[in-house]
Amino acid sequence: MNTVEDVKKHIINKIASSPLISEPFDHKFVENIFPDNFYNDLLINIPNKKNYVAINKTGRVSSAYSPERFVFNLLDKKELDTIEENKKLFLQDLLKTLLSNDLFSSVTSQFSKTIDYRLANLSETEKETLGESNYKFFIKTSLVKDFTKYSLGAHTDVLTKFVTFLFYIPENDDLKNVGTALYEPINNINSDNHQTKEDTSKNFKKIKTCPFIPNSLLVFPRTNNSFHGVEEVNIEKKERNLMQLNYFFDIRNQQ
Repeated sequence: MNTVEDVKKHIINKIASSPLISEPFDHKFVENIFPDNFYNDLLINIPNKKNYVAINKTGRVSSAYSPERFVFNLLDKKELDTIEENKKLFLQDLLKTLLSNDLFSSVTSQFSKTIDYRLANLSETEKETLGESNYKFFIKTSLVKDFTKYSLGAHTDVLTKFVTFLFYIPENDDLKNVGTALYEPINNINSDNHQTKEDTSKNFKKIKTCPFIPNSLLVFPRTNNSFHGVEEVNIEKKERNLMQLNYFFDIRNQQ
C-alpha cells in the first residue's frame, strides 16, 4: 500500500524526469504519473456523476460556458461529505499529496525560466492585477467529468493563473484522441480573450493534441502564449474523467 509520502515522491520524480517540451509553449506531458496500484484505487474512488455540479451553475464561469462539464470541488467539505466514507478518506489522502509544498517547489523550479520571464515582463494590466513582488499563491482542485459535445476554444487562462496541472484519469485508451489541444496563433491574438470554436480554427494552428490516456499529466505555467483548448468531444455519452490542480496568484486580500 502506498503512503501519501510514497505517492508524492513518485509524482515529483516522474515530473522531474520528463522532458521539457517547448513547442508551442513550455509544458510537460508525463505518463504513469501515479503508482499503478494507487491509480487503480483512484479510479474506484471517483464519485458518481450525481455528486458533481454543472460548472456553469457554480459561479466559476459564465452561464454561456459549456453545460457538458461537471465538477466536484475537492476542497469543499460539503461536497466531500456527500460521498461514501471510504471514497472521502481516499480523496483526503490524495489532497495531502496535491497540496504539498514539495510538489509546488519542484514543479515551479523546473519551469523557472518560463516563470521568471513572465514575471520580468508583466504587462501593465498584469502589474495592476498581480502586483510586482512578494507573490503568494493559492490552490483550486477539482475532479471533472466532460460529456458529449463538450468543447473549449483556444485560451491562455485568466491572468491570475500561475500553473496548471491536468491529470487524465480514464479507465482505458478509448478516448485517446480527445485530450488537450495546444495551439500556436497565426495572427497577433489578444491572450486575454477566450476564442470561440470558429475563431480557433481561423486564427490558430494546432500543434498537437496530448493523448487522453490513463494515468497521465499535462502541466504548464500560464503565459501569454499558453493557448490550449479541447476540440469537440463526441464520445457517445462516455465520461471523460480528469482532475485539475491549479495554482493562482493570491490577490484576494489586495486593496
